[in-house]
Amino acid sequence: MRLLLALPVLVVVLSMVLEGPAPAQATPDVLSTLENIPDKLKEFGNTLEDKTRAAIDHIRQSDIATKTRNWISETFNKVKGTLKDTFS
Repeated sequence: MRLLLALPVLVVVLSMVLEGPAPAQATPDVLSTLENIPDKLKEFGNTLEDKTRAAIDHIRQSDIATKTRNWISETFNKVKGTLKDTFS
Protein backbone atom coordinates (compact mmCIF):
# COMPACT_ATOMS: atom_id res chain seq x y z
CA MET A 1 0.00 0.00 0.00
CA ARG A 2 2.83 2.41 0.82
CA LEU A 3 4.53 1.75 -2.49
CA LEU A 4 1.27 2.38 -4.28
CA LEU A 5 1.00 5.85 -2.63
CA ALA A 6 4.69 6.69 -2.88
CA LEU A 7 5.00 6.15 -6.64
CA PRO A 8 2.52 8.86 -7.73
CA VAL A 9 4.07 11.30 -5.27
CA LEU A 10 7.53 10.48 -6.64
CA VAL A 11 6.32 11.00 -10.22
CA VAL A 12 4.84 14.42 -9.35
CA VAL A 13 8.00 15.51 -7.55
CA LEU A 14 10.25 14.37 -10.40
CA SER A 15 8.09 16.17 -12.96
CA MET A 16 8.33 19.38 -10.94
CA VAL A 17 12.10 19.09 -10.60
CA LEU A 18 12.67 18.28 -14.26
CA GLU A 19 10.42 21.13 -15.37
CA GLY A 20 12.89 23.65 -13.96
CA PRO A 21 12.27 26.99 -12.31
CA ALA A 22 9.47 29.23 -13.43
CA PRO A 23 10.57 32.22 -15.56
CA ALA A 24 9.95 34.65 -12.69
CA GLN A 25 12.10 32.54 -10.38
CA ALA A 26 14.92 31.97 -12.83
CA THR A 27 18.22 33.32 -11.62
CA PRO A 28 19.96 35.80 -13.90
CA ASP A 29 22.89 34.39 -15.77
CA VAL A 30 26.37 35.06 -14.49
CA LEU A 31 27.40 37.25 -17.41
CA SER A 32 24.62 39.79 -16.89
CA THR A 33 25.38 39.84 -13.16
CA LEU A 34 29.05 40.53 -13.82
CA GLU A 35 28.17 43.30 -16.29
CA ASN A 36 26.04 45.07 -13.64
CA ILE A 37 28.73 45.06 -10.93
CA PRO A 38 30.62 48.22 -12.10
CA ASP A 39 27.37 50.20 -12.32
CA LYS A 40 26.30 49.10 -8.87
CA LEU A 41 29.71 49.90 -7.39
CA LYS A 42 29.69 53.35 -8.98
CA GLU A 43 26.19 54.01 -7.63
CA PHE A 44 27.26 52.82 -4.17
CA GLY A 45 30.36 55.04 -4.30
CA ASN A 46 28.35 58.09 -5.31
CA THR A 47 25.80 57.50 -2.58
CA LEU A 48 28.52 57.01 0.01
CA GLU A 49 30.32 60.15 -1.15
CA ASP A 50 27.15 62.25 -0.94
CA LYS A 51 26.30 60.99 2.53
CA THR A 52 29.86 61.51 3.77
CA ARG A 53 30.00 65.07 2.43
CA ALA A 54 26.63 65.86 4.01
CA ALA A 55 27.78 64.48 7.37
CA ILE A 56 31.04 66.45 7.29
CA ASP A 57 29.23 69.67 6.33
CA HIS A 58 26.74 69.10 9.14
CA ILE A 59 29.57 68.62 11.63
CA ARG A 60 31.42 71.72 10.39
CA GLN A 61 28.33 73.89 10.68
CA SER A 62 27.15 72.54 14.00
CA ASP A 63 27.23 74.78 17.03
CA ILE A 64 29.31 72.45 19.16
CA ALA A 65 32.05 72.17 16.52
CA THR A 66 32.30 75.95 16.19
CA LYS A 67 32.45 76.41 19.96
CA THR A 68 35.10 73.70 20.28
CA ARG A 69 37.25 75.26 17.55
CA ASN A 70 36.98 78.68 19.18
CA TRP A 71 37.82 77.27 22.62
CA ILE A 72 40.89 75.46 21.28
CA SER A 73 42.07 78.60 19.47
CA GLU A 74 41.62 80.75 22.57
CA THR A 75 43.35 78.22 24.81
CA PHE A 76 46.24 77.84 22.39
CA ASN A 77 46.67 81.61 22.19
CA LYS A 78 46.61 81.88 26.01
CA VAL A 79 49.24 79.15 26.37
CA LYS A 80 51.33 80.75 23.65
CA GLY A 81 51.11 84.15 25.36
CA THR A 82 51.96 82.63 28.74
CA LEU A 83 55.00 80.84 27.34
CA LYS A 84 56.11 83.97 25.53
CA ASP A 85 55.89 86.04 28.73
CA THR A 86 57.59 83.33 30.79
CA PHE A 87 60.58 82.80 28.50
CA SER A 88 61.08 86.41 27.34
